[in-house]
Amino acid sequence: MRTLAIFFIGAAVAAHVSPSHLRPRDPKPKGPVDPGISPYCTYYDEAYDKSYTCDDLLSAWVISKQDFESWNPAVGSDCKLVLGHSYCVEVNHGNPLSTTTTTTTSTTTKITTKTTTTTTTTTAAPKPTSSAPSGPSPTQDGLVHDCKAYYFVKAGDTCDKISQMYGTFSTAQFIEWNPAVGSSCTGLWADYYYCVGVPGTPTSRTSTAGPTSTKPANGVTTPQPTQPNMVQDCDQFVYVQPGDQCGTVASRAGVSLSDFLQWNPSTGKDCSGLWANTYACVGVIPAIALSARYHADCTGATHSTEHFNPGSGHCVNTACQVASLDIAVKGTCPDGNVRISYWEQPDCTGSWFGYGYASRGQCRTLWSEGWKFKSLYITCASKESDCSPG
Repeated sequence: MRTLAIFFIGAAVAAHVSPSHLRPRDPKPKGPVDPGISPYCTYYDEAYDKSYTCDDLLSAWVISKQDFESWNPAVGSDCKLVLGHSYCVEVNHGNPLSTTTTTTTSTTTKITTKTTTTTTTTTAAPKPTSSAPSGPSPTQDGLVHDCKAYYFVKAGDTCDKISQMYGTFSTAQFIEWNPAVGSSCTGLWADYYYCVGVPGTPTSRTSTAGPTSTKPANGVTTPQPTQPNMVQDCDQFVYVQPGDQCGTVASRAGVSLSDFLQWNPSTGKDCSGLWANTYACVGVIPAIALSARYHADCTGATHSTEHFNPGSGHCVNTACQVASLDIAVKGTCPDGNVRISYWEQPDCTGSWFGYGYASRGQCRTLWSEGWKFKSLYITCASKESDCSPG
């Protein structure tokens, strides 16, 4: 009977033991971590159930509330846990932290990730993180002993992305300095520090690792460096800031997203290839640039100013008022290939009256000095290609 009583007492006690006693601590977080969590954390536990409280954590891991709140400041004085989040339950492997404070400055930027919402951001090459001789924490085992610079890995990082961000070392070197990640980089953990520099590692991106610096052969002064494979006839540029997206850059420059992607093809349709800290193309040398004038000799007031990109053309409404075209020298349309198509009605409708041709750098007096047509369709085309209006 006494044995049976002891059995029931033991069962009752076991029923009240915190579930965390029945599982090991984790050396890396299984769930998201809150901002400000101690960088020296060596073990984590997860708030896996709504009933899980700070008291459960404190009793399970025999830690004080003061320590727990200092390691997890986001919980606040009322110690609120977020379901599914991981919390620090040990720092520095249970050893006291040094009383000498070493400031670790970490400069990181947002890296490109593809999500189901197709929101993408740009990647900037971060500056290495200086550290004390012992290095920041946490790190994985086996990290090279003479590491001089560290990077704090974020969710979504890969070994290739990190080496490409810096451009000062190869993926193979990164794996050599951080052997715990494995040859296929499957052991890379978010929220850990990794070595990104040893004695002799370059401190700036090399020409072969980063964006191209090839100057387009179009006579335009082109800032450097530029996006890889940028179109050769670019004449307008914008500097891409860390965190920029293709849509925001295009909007800032006043161009369409489709044009931006066409002029910077290496960005890709999802913009995952957009490089920060480089110049992107936001305008190309037009095939034709001109001013529609009221006077037949290209003097007096201007009716409108028009630009036509290569391969495009459009209708210019004249209302029987445009007598000449002052065609700029700048452009890519060959001499004699500025094609002018005369139309009876606005928007290039009604009867078609025929073609005229001009060259860049020419003042072209229009047929009837503008009195017998209400619109023009202007494009770049040779006489040999003409067989129909438009």
